[in-house]
Amino acid sequence: MTRAKDVDGVSPKGPRRRRKAEESREVILRAARDLFVSEGYEGVSMRKVAERAGCAPATIYSFFPGKRRLLHQIWEGVFEDLVNELNSSYAEAPDLEKLCLVYIDFWLDRPDDYRAIFLTQDRPQASDEGYFVDNSQALPGLDVFCTALTEGQDRGDIEPGDPVEMRSVLLCAMHGVALGLITVPEYAWGDSARLKANTVRALVRGMRRTD
Repeated sequence: MTRAKDVDGVSPKGPRRRRKAEESREVILRAARDLFVSEGYEGVSMRKVAERAGCAPATIYSFFPGKRRLLHQIWEGVFEDLVNELNSSYAEAPDLEKLCLVYIDFWLDRPDDYRAIFLTQDRPQASDEGYFVDNSQALPGLDVFCTALTEGQDRGDIEPGDPVEMRSVLLCAMHGVALGLITVPEYAWGDSARLKANTVRALVRGMRRTD
C-alpha cells in the first residue's frame, strides 16, 4: 500500500518530522546554553549536553559537529533576536535613548544568554576558523545604532564624529550596566530603572551638540 501524500507530494509525516527535529534542536541548544553558563566552555562535552537534553550523543552530532558549533548557534540565535527587537523599536520610535534602553533590557531579561555569550570566550579551534564576530550573520544588525547616530547628526542633534566609534562607546557603557546588574546583583546599585535611564541619558547627552 502506498503512503498517503499531501498536495505537494510530501508524506504527511514530513512536516511532523521537521517540526520534531526543530524541537529536538531547540532542546539541545537550551541544554548546551545552560551548561556553558554553569560549567564554562572547557567543562562542557557533547556527552554532557546529550545527558542534559535527554538524547543520545549521535542525535546531537546529527545537528552539530562539535561544541563550538553549538556555542556559535546559541550566539547567532540570541543576536538575531536582539537585532529584531532593536529594529522593531527604532521603526516604531526612532529615538536613540529608547534604543539604548531596549538593548540593556534585552540582556537583563535574558541573563543566562548574556552569561553564555559574554562570559564564554570564543576560541577558534583551527587556523582556518574565524571568530564569531567575524562571521556573524546577525551582528551587522547592530548598525541600527549607527543609523540612529547618523540621523541625529543630520538633524544637528548629535555632534559630528565617526558613528562606528560612537556606537562602540554606547555598547561598552551599556554592557557595563548589564554586566553589573546581572553578575553582581548583590551590590547596592539602587533602583535599576533609574540606573539604566540615568546612564543612557548621560551617554546620549554627552554626544549631543552644544553649539
